[in-house]
Amino acid sequence: MTLPHAATASLSRLPAAPEAGAGWPWSVETGRPAAAAAWPRITIVTPSYQQAPFLEECLRSVLLQNYPNLEYIVNDGGSTDGSADILRGYEPFLAHWQSRKDGGQGDAINQGFARATGEIFGWLNSDDLLLPGALFAVAAEFARPTTDIVYGDALNAYEDDHSLQYWQGYWVRPSFLQFGGVISSHAVFWRRSVHVPLWAELNCNVDGELWQRLVPGRTLSYVARPLGVCRIHGDTKSSSEKWRERWRADDEMIWARHGRPTASRVFRKWFALSQQAFKWASWRSNRAAKREAIASCRWDSRAWRGPRP
Repeated sequence: MTLPHAATASLSRLPAAPEAGAGWPWSVETGRPAAAAAWPRITIVTPSYQQAPFLEECLRSVLLQNYPNLEYIVNDGGSTDGSADILRGYEPFLAHWQSRKDGGQGDAINQGFARATGEIFGWLNSDDLLLPGALFAVAAEFARPTTDIVYGDALNAYEDDHSLQYWQGYWVRPSFLQFGGVISSHAVFWRRSVHVPLWAELNCNVDGELWQRLVPGRTLSYVARPLGVCRIHGDTKSSSEKWRERWRADDEMIWARHGRPTASRVFRKWFALSQQAFKWASWRSNRAAKREAIASCRWDSRAWRGPRP
């Protein structure tokens, strides 16, 4: 359903959070910067299928950014788990939503961007979420007209043992993209002017392939703070055994188009050392913002895998 004008969201206007909901994005919202600015329109597309347990948290994490020029599009693939009922509850705050069969994740995302009117694009899977202040931080980076792509750090939230891991952004060069895992889809945004459609025939690695076409020749800006959270659970494509063969099929298709990753030990060593240096240099940057974003989620009871900022 396409709405003529999506209402501005706020904590007081959204549906009430469940009694157990606390912290971001249930009882916390992003405060707007004091300085007035001509904020560029940002379009977020969320593809979803059978993710009702996570969908509402995802929606609220986008809407409670309180970003004044947001266009939010949600394309559900015809879920039968109550997802459509959740979307109806948030309908006044969405620019468009639908719940009908599509061609999979890539197709759902492509459909969303095809109707988008924003200057800045990004997508968020329905089992992931944005962290508070992410959109304002991204918009500030795009204030530089030469910036084409903005990316940042992220968190991995493991549902099996309720642990967290800080995922630090890489130094991104086109030649590094062949290895995959260099950019997180929930922590990257790009200008409409450089957008290219996703390769919808892929089942799993739609983002890894996209970066190989989107990044070369573009100017990137890195934000040293977590922008989004990747939730890792039993049905996550990146970890579930049932998706393993589809990942392999995707790899073969991607290698046929872009070539296999290099076997050069010298290049791989250069890649590893350059990333170590980049991450060492940026680890202590912007620590206050990193810690504030994490603290807002009220995840104090979660253990950490590896160091925290």
